[in-house]
Amino acid sequence: MKTHINKQKLQNKKPTFSHDRFFKAFYSDPELSRELLQLIFSKKELKAYDLKKIKIEKDTFEEKRADLVFSLPFKNYPKSRVKIFILLEHKSHYDKNAFSQLLDYQVLGRKQSIQQVGYPQPIITVLFFHGKEPLKWKKSLQEEDFGPLFSRIPAESRKNMINYEPKIINTQDPKIRKAYKGRKFKGYSIINLLSEIWSLKKKPTVSKISEAYAEFEEILKDLKGKERRIVELRVLEYLKDNTSLDAKTWEKVEKLLVEAGVLKQGGLMQDVLEIVKEKGRWEGRQEGRQEERQQVVLNMLKKKLDISVIAEVTGLSEKEIKKLKNGS
Repeated sequence: MKTHINKQKLQNKKPTFSHDRFFKAFYSDPELSRELLQLIFSKKELKAYDLKKIKIEKDTFEEKRADLVFSLPFKNYPKSRVKIFILLEHKSHYDKNAFSQLLDYQVLGRKQSIQQVGYPQPIITVLFFHGKEPLKWKKSLQEEDFGPLFSRIPAESRKNMINYEPKIINTQDPKIRKAYKGRKFKGYSIINLLSEIWSLKKKPTVSKISEAYAEFEEILKDLKGKERRIVELRVLEYLKDNTSLDAKTWEKVEKLLVEAGVLKQGGLMQDVLEIVKEKGRWEGRQEGRQEERQQVVLNMLKKKLDISVIAEVTGLSEKEIKKLKNGS
């Protein structure tokens, strides 16, 4: 089956489930982030840091919005208060200001750690790139930052200037994808979809979309109930928003997934489709009456959808949804 999809005006609509949001949704999971670090760290680095105790630092870099920040203790100094901080910054397009942005994070992290613990703690920045075009940054982000001026600066003077190099994961690099797949990491489906989304967007077919979704079975197979449903929603919403698929196409996608044995007939896909449809109605009514907004949530509750799923779809907090459920 090779049904091409009419993009219509949806192609010009800004996705509600962006590349950034998709990246954060998955890599907020310590296990998947641990995989990324195993891919980019050298053997010496892996021996130094305790990846088993990776921890997301939600309150770090509160003045600036970094994508994700994790902390790792040192293996040989488990009781030490000093940790290494790993900052994951995601880019889907070329950004000439990347050096300045990452440098700001370095400085901000230094200031905040001094305020919190009395001394600076080390920060490693990791730039994750999955853009449509080849990676344009030169080997030195500092050179990219200064532009033509950099070549006029004597090499001796450059040594006295601020400079550092972030680690870079470029998903367009065949070596990276081969290494990732070769280790059979769960997150290969994520890195692969982020890389292939551009070709899927250009020529989205039902079979290609189904194949992309089916690859997530490695992540889905260990999940049950609401956890699995949320992950399904993330993948489907990302595909729907970034490939301009409509409801009829989703029915064809579902049929292929059922035939492939990835989903059972009448399984969770139907629930997710209803959620996506409800989400469209919800967004269309955001400026409408409060009663209509509440009714959308109540309808989802009647369908016995989990509160966490409704929160994921509508953007409301679980506390607000519980109030509506209890009639308060």
